Amino acid sequence: MPSVCSRVLPALLLALSLAACAQDPAVEPVAPLSGLSSTYTDPYAWLETPDSPDALAWVARQNQRTLAELTQDAPLSDFISTATLLAHEASEEGGSGALPSGGAVDGKDPAVTTIDGVRHVYAGSNCYGTVDPDAPPPAPGADPVVMGRTCLVSLSRTGEDAVEVREYDPVAKAYVPGGFHLPYAKQTVVWLDHDTLLVARGWDSSDAALTRSGYPYVVKVVQRGQPLDQAHEIFQGRVTDTSVSPAIFRDRQGHRAIVLVRRPSYFTTEHYLVEGRHTLKLGLPPLAELAVLANGQLVVKLGQDWQTASGRTFPAGSYVSVDLDAARHDPAKLKAAPVYLPGPREAVTNLVKARSHLVVTSDENVRGRLTVLTRIDGGWKTTRVDLPDMSAVSIKSSSEDKDKLTVTVAGFLTPQAVWSVDLDSAAATLVKAGSPGFDASPYTVDQWQAASTDGTAIPYFIVHRKDMVLSGDNPTLLTAYGGFNLSRLPTYSATIGKLWLDRGGVYVVANIRGGGEFGPAWHEAALKTHRQKSFDDFTAVARDLIQRQVTRPARLGISGGSNGGLLMGVALTQHPDLWGAVAIKVPLLDMLRYEAIAAGSSWVAEYGSVSVPEERAFLASISPYQRLDPSRTYPETLIMTATHDDRVGPGHARKFAARMEALGKPVLFYESDEGGHGTRGLDDAARARGPALELAYFASRLMPRHAERPVGGQVVAGAAD
Repeated sequence: MPSVCSRVLPALLLALSLAACAQDPAVEPVAPLSGLSSTYTDPYAWLETPDSPDALAWVARQNQRTLAELTQDAPLSDFISTATLLAHEASEEGGSGALPSGGAVDGKDPAVTTIDGVRHVYAGSNCYGTVDPDAPPPAPGADPVVMGRTCLVSLSRTGEDAVEVREYDPVAKAYVPGGFHLPYAKQTVVWLDHDTLLVARGWDSSDAALTRSGYPYVVKVVQRGQPLDQAHEIFQGRVTDTSVSPAIFRDRQGHRAIVLVRRPSYFTTEHYLVEGRHTLKLGLPPLAELAVLANGQLVVKLGQDWQTASGRTFPAGSYVSVDLDAARHDPAKLKAAPVYLPGPREAVTNLVKARSHLVVTSDENVRGRLTVLTRIDGGWKTTRVDLPDMSAVSIKSSSEDKDKLTVTVAGFLTPQAVWSVDLDSAAATLVKAGSPGFDASPYTVDQWQAASTDGTAIPYFIVHRKDMVLSGDNPTLLTAYGGFNLSRLPTYSATIGKLWLDRGGVYVVANIRGGGEFGPAWHEAALKTHRQKSFDDFTAVARDLIQRQVTRPARLGISGGSNGGLLMGVALTQHPDLWGAVAIKVPLLDMLRYEAIAAGSSWVAEYGSVSVPEERAFLASISPYQRLDPSRTYPETLIMTATHDDRVGPGHARKFAARMEALGKPVLFYESDEGGHGTRGLDDAARARGPALELAYFASRLMPRHAERPVGGQVVAGAAD
């Protein structure tokens, strides 16, 4: 059987041999695009069509040129081999099982399977039958009624968000004969009972039941063996919504809530209880999410301050509970009780239920915390679990049947470890330490902060050698995200360790506004026309690193993907003199057309809309595609995307690269034909290829040609200055 590394190298060598013969067509420079005018001509609009022959031919030429240049300037094959081996070891480290939570059907790789030759499997834990939800409530102390278990697995062709859904038997390791089978689509599917599903999807080939963002807004009931065209509709949103999806909440006491979640915009929600043939709109605030149902109480996470029917106000970021029976009786006038109120520098991230407790994960000053909540005298007692600091904490598995759960803990220098937590005592025990992919002993992690333009303190993590010299000459890789209420937490990456730190690099993660590091207010501070704060925060961290003499512009590289790709594009066009190298991955870059590309229209609540004059003016002022300036000098930029990205779409990256090339600016472009928006569902080799290309690029552009010196426990030579 060939090794995981050997599968990728022949393809690389073939691409390089083709590159030796390929000739890029001459490209005439173009005039600056007028982003401030009401209309403009886009000479590269043809690159927005993902699978057009002309666009794919352009992609092939760019890929060949990029691979040839990186192979010439860096030991690219070594980077790919090392990254692939590390990815394979990480997959093996994940362990095996019949159907791990969020994992694959065959259990070997947490995101990959090969049943029926289909590699990409998501949502493998969507199983029915662990507990019979329709059985009478069990007597105190009695075991729940356990039924047969089948699961819904979501199969993707190339890693997109669209999936095919099939019913699977994890014991027989086979699809259920005559079982549920929903064709390929963007869809949400939940069990109502063993023979009934609630499904939101496009219901015909014309996509008539999809929103303008490309997501479902019609929910129907599908019975076992029933053709989809005979499914019964129970709810319809609007084509202008972001999406509509069903959800089922159950508890051990036999309560069940059938909920339809309508999202008029990306962040706002409306929740409807389904009662027989009626739907009851719950009087929850627009920025709210249902978490769990426990003891007949709906637990709600608040994204905004909420004054309830009783007159009490709960702050944004809190968990509160609403009585389910009371909600059915008077859904518009809800009363609530506090469950968990975070501190001023804390952001709650998740809540799960166990047999006698609730458990909350949160980030306090961007460091993971785990808290056990115990119901006492009508209130909730909180007990903090002692876990390693400077880490990210996430819940791996939990069950209503017991008062134990397992969590994973990982840091920049400590691989993901599994801990068992006894919830009655709040005691944590290490079950399995992660296997290190590199020697972390020479390194340390600090948390520093920089002052942004408006004086706001912006924290950032810096991973570096313990004996780092503040000479201003350390090759430094800075990354951030800054959007959609998502946080950048300590994350273990053996690839970063082996291919960057061990080569003498410094790694920095900035926690800028727009993310969720400090709760909803941190996110809201950089929404729409306030987004320049996020960009300024990032620049402030870069300047702080330079001022502290960690690095200098010629040694400073920046990298980000998706919304972080937009951040990189803005950093490149606003401050090109600050960076020695820039990597922009699966990005948004044409902010005057983002609403018309892939799922872009779903993010108006985050970025604003060109249909609003004030918001359009701001988008035009920051849009990287329009702000490229023929008169400015830019560092060489690496742009990476995926043909099958059905969320952001490859058009942004393609057009930006084409325009940089036409303006005579140094640019490298690479587009993968595997995966979608990110690496979900990819095998080891495909998942490793992107980071390997990126780190080979940064090593060749940022690492100075000094005499050989020891770094990371080995002697290496730097690349060209």
